[in-house]
Parts: sequence; C-alpha cells; structure tokens
Amino acid sequence: MDFIAATYRLTCSAADVERLSHDIALEQTVEVPDALIACSDLREAVVGRVGSISAVRSPSGPGSSEQFDVRIDYPADLATGLGALINLIYGNISLKQRIRLRDLQLPDSVLRTFRGPNLGIEGLRQTLGVYGRPLLATALKPRGSTPEHLANRANQFAAGGGDLVKDDHNLIDASFEAFRERVSLCQQATIAGSQESGRPCLYFPNLAGPTGELERRAELLVRLGVRGVLIAPLIVGLDHVRHLADRFPLAFMAHPTFAGAYFHDATHGVEPGLLLGTLFRLAGCDATIYPNLGGRFSFTADDCRQIDRLARAPLGNLRSAWPSPAGGMSYDNLEQMAKDCGEDSIFLIGGALLGDSADLKSSTARFRDQIAALFPASKSIAPSFNEVVSACELPAPRLTQRLLEHLRFVNSFHWDGREPVAYKASDELPFRNVSRTELIGTAGEQTAFDLRYFEIGTGGHSSLEKHAHTHVVIGVRGAGKLISGENGIDIKPFDVAYVPPLQVHQLTNESSEPFGFFCIVNHDRDRPQKP
Repeated sequence: MDFIAATYRLTCSAADVERLSHDIALEQTVEVPDALIACSDLREAVVGRVGSISAVRSPSGPGSSEQFDVRIDYPADLATGLGALINLIYGNISLKQRIRLRDLQLPDSVLRTFRGPNLGIEGLRQTLGVYGRPLLATALKPRGSTPEHLANRANQFAAGGGDLVKDDHNLIDASFEAFRERVSLCQQATIAGSQESGRPCLYFPNLAGPTGELERRAELLVRLGVRGVLIAPLIVGLDHVRHLADRFPLAFMAHPTFAGAYFHDATHGVEPGLLLGTLFRLAGCDATIYPNLGGRFSFTADDCRQIDRLARAPLGNLRSAWPSPAGGMSYDNLEQMAKDCGEDSIFLIGGALLGDSADLKSSTARFRDQIAALFPASKSIAPSFNEVVSACELPAPRLTQRLLEHLRFVNSFHWDGREPVAYKASDELPFRNVSRTELIGTAGEQTAFDLRYFEIGTGGHSSLEKHAHTHVVIGVRGAGKLISGENGIDIKPFDVAYVPPLQVHQLTNESSEPFGFFCIVNHDRDRPQKP
C-alpha cells in the first residue's frame, strides 16, 4: 500500500504530544475515537498512522511549550483528487490550534494523477526565447484606470523589452463584454510593443469573475492568442484552478491573495513554500508570486528561500514552476536579488519601474539591461519572436469569398458562389481525402461563427486534433463516424453532434459513399493542436 506522508509541527507539552498525534491521525481520516473502530480492515485501510515523533525545541522558560515534528502516514487511495488531498492533510485540524503543516511527501501513484504546470520554467522560456536570466515582469494598475490607459502601459513595457506584463489581481471586470474589450486592447497593445522592440512580451490577464463564467473567459483568451493568465488559487479554489489548467493551453501565474491566514501564526497554518510552491504546482500553476524580503509584507528570508526551493524542486514528472518575488525591489537591489533568487525567477517589479523614470519604456529597458548584465551568459533566441507574435495576433478578416445573401444549392453538394478549398495545409496534422467549402463567416458576414461543409471520401479521415473552441457537426450526406474523446459516434444525415473544448476528435469515412457534414465553429478561433 502507498502512503502520503505529512509532517506537522505541534506546539504542546511532551506529555501530550503522542495523544495529539493520534488524534490528528483519527480526525483526518475516520473522525471517530479509536475505541469505536472495531473493524481491523477499516483500521488498516483508512486510519492514518503516526510514523515518527521528534523533539524540535525544549521549553525556553516557565510555562512555555515544546515543539515536535510528527509524521503521519495516510493511505494514498484516500486522496482521490486535489480537493480530497488537501482535506486529508489539513482539513478539520486547520480548525484546531498550534498545528502547522510542514512537509508533504507524495508517492508516484498520487503524483501521476496530476498534470501540473502546462509550461513551467522551460516551456515559458521556449515561448519567450529567453534563457539564462530571470524574466522581467510588471503589473497593470491601478484599478479604476481606463482600458486605454492600461493598454498604453502594456505597450510601453513591451516596447522597452519587458518579458511579461500581467493584470493586477484586483482588475476584475463586472461583465464579459467589459473583460473582452479590456483584454483585447491590452493584448493588441502588447503585441504592438513587442513588434517595436523586436522582442516577445506576453500579456497575462487576470482570470477572475463569476465562477460560472471563468471557462467562457478562458476560451476567449485562447482565441485571442493569450498565452497565460494571472489567477488567485485561494479565491478561485485550488481544484478549480487545476480543472482550468487541465482544460486550457495557458500558463497560470498564481497570486497569493487570501493566503496570509495560513502564515500569520508561526505555530499554526501551512508553510509558505508548501502552499505557494508544492500545492500550487499540483493545481497546475506555472509561476507563483510571493512577497519579497524587505517589501511591505512580513516574509522572512527563510520563507522566500523555501518558496524558491519548492517551486523548482523535483516533484514526480511535474514541471518546475517560476518563483516570482514581488514588492521591495528597486534598481539598486537587483544585484542582491540576482544572488538570492538565481536565474530561474520572475522579477515582478511595479512601483520601482514607474519611479525610476517618467518614461516606462526607458525604465523597462534600463531594468532589463541591468538584469542581463548580471547574467552575462544569458541569451535570447530571435526566431521565437516571430513565432510568438504570429501565434498571438488576432485573426485578420477573412475575405476569400464574395459576400452573398443567398447561397443556392446545386447538385453534388455544391453551392453557387462557393468553391471547395483545401482542407488545410499539407504540412499540418495528417489527414486524407477531405475537402472543405466555406459557406458563411469568411466572406465578411457579420457573424460570430463560421459555417463550413466538409466532405470525406471513402477511406478518408480528418486530422486527429483538439481546439479550445467548440464544434457542432451536422450530418447531411452519407454516413461516417465522429471519434470524440473515448467515444465513437455514428453520424448519418440530420444527426447533430457537439464536440466540447479541447476534446480530441476526428471524423472518418469507412463507407463506399462520400460522407458530408456541416461544421459550425467560432469565427475567431485557435489553431489545431496535437492530441
């Protein structure tokens, strides 16, 4: 049997430590006194086991308590997801006092159930083409600014050669329309600034809002070519972040708001590195922001080092995450920051950038050049700039056909004014014997969707792929099969099928007749991805 090992620091007397340790093991699993566990199989399969107890500190004066590190082993199959894991290791006992979760060791059987960060350190470096130095980031603020003002700041930071510009965590739009307007402006402004500097810069909007709308907002961001988001895991929920990270091809930069209650009492709560590093990585966070030493929050040097270490430490096959110190940084202490944090960090600099110069573009260039000078082996790979910008740009209007208000159907599934075109470029994902006719959406019609007709010949198939956008497939000719996830769905005339976002799918024709179908997709959409 595999076990999850959680280590707690208990502040109590030596006479009480063994009893309290067993109380934790029971409370976190069966929630009944030991005397009520009559079944030995239940005790073996469910109840936590006290593995070790070691003294940490002796009393320093009359009435003071001792401290002990206690390891409790929990059956690994009790952690049936991230929420269940968190509840198992620190659920009910978080309501008690003087119990601090210090360490967590997870077996491979548990780690394999998590994907972790989508990009992590190496993936974000490849996206930006920046190696051997920390990334330079800033935040768009203050709340209450117009979208145009925020977009201008994003443009100037990108034009100055910055690497990553994110929303402030309190930039929350009340409506989807307001969110779309603001992030579209900031995304385009960031791309324009990148084109001016000749260096890629990424914009991370704040993914926040009503819970039921977060996926819709994430879908929009993917369609806009946004590569990542800022998110507050303790506001949104750690397992909800994991769900979003699993579903959308975005990098997730975690903000620590609402985390202070876990750290305020040194004898209770959760170690900063364990929460902001390990648990945030399990939730799929690619970067974790924390208050830098010397800033306006009370993190210690040990706290900062612990977060840095656990964000990047080996954790099964999960990618390492970027530690991102924020606050308390200035041009003058960049050298010390470089020594303390190393190259695999994101320097999130806000007020110091603005205070350094009235010109954000010049200030950004000055900070970036100094960071590069502190890491002389650093390099940027120019080709990634073109790749990033082309992937981030909003789709241009597609006017490949004449605008017609009436498409007349003719024999053999053709329409007057519309000619079949290539299914896709031959160097993209593999396919066979497929044609496509663009009907509505690409000739200037004012639609949010495109209607296309596809025809697959005998033995043909579309690409096996996935997208962040959805598909609706309507059979109109012959018969074929839709492979959607693990399902095989037979499609015949007038059958309607729905393909969810990021569902791996493919259409095939194993019959002796052509298989034709309508496909409805978003007008602005992401490119096909490999499964």
